[in-house]
Amino acid sequence: MAMVIATMLPGGLLRSADAAEPQANPATQTVTFVAPSVIGTLTLPLAGDGRRLPAVVLVHDALGPDPRSEGYIAQLGGAGIAVLELLSDEVLPALPLAAEALAADPRIDGSRIGVLGFGAGAAAAAAVRVPFAARALLYPGCATLPAQLPAPARTPLLLLHGGADPANPPAACAAAAVALARGGAAVRRVEYAGAGFAWDRPAYGQEGRSLLPAPGSTERIPAVPWPELAEFSAAQVAGFFALALRPAGR
Repeated sequence: MAMVIATMLPGGLLRSADAAEPQANPATQTVTFVAPSVIGTLTLPLAGDGRRLPAVVLVHDALGPDPRSEGYIAQLGGAGIAVLELLSDEVLPALPLAAEALAADPRIDGSRIGVLGFGAGAAAAAAVRVPFAARALLYPGCATLPAQLPAPARTPLLLLHGGADPANPPAACAAAAVALARGGAAVRRVEYAGAGFAWDRPAYGQEGRSLLPAPGSTERIPAVPWPELAEFSAAQVAGFFALALRPAGR
């Protein structure tokens, strides 16, 4: 299976503990999404040609919803992709139901649904037995990442992690990428030099760093916000899904 491994750091980015104030995206509309055992919010791009939209299910980290999703939702909306932010307590049972409910929505193209997860949510997005068209896994706990992705062969998968993340050491993420590729995924691994765990989680007030649960563990590890990198990774994720979820033949 083809696999691209890249080590990337946006040129000129400066580390900062102050998160920018999120801006509302006037090109999208957010509505409540409720289906059996599924609770969430669905953000839809307003501009379109009347065709059914591709969509991404967004799965939060272990502590539940927080503002780190906002930049990704804005970038995906700008790329013409709907986002279902999953708010259900039990993620693994809710993910298949969310995908099924989205596919039945007349606004959504059921053949072009992807999944994006942060931390423990990324681990769930990798493990769930749903034939998502593409998966983006952010710092999922590489050492415990499933060796074989339960998805059709050649499914695109983006793995993002920091080079200074104790829960996602580069060697473990490289090995996980190889194992996932052998299992049938078309993997692209991107390592951000100098970034730690959850670089895209905004700081709260003067908090600066925080201690968050490591994926698959009760251990707490430090997370230092890096707003400029968060903007870059959100744009990179949106670009990945725009390509992976494009209509057949394009």
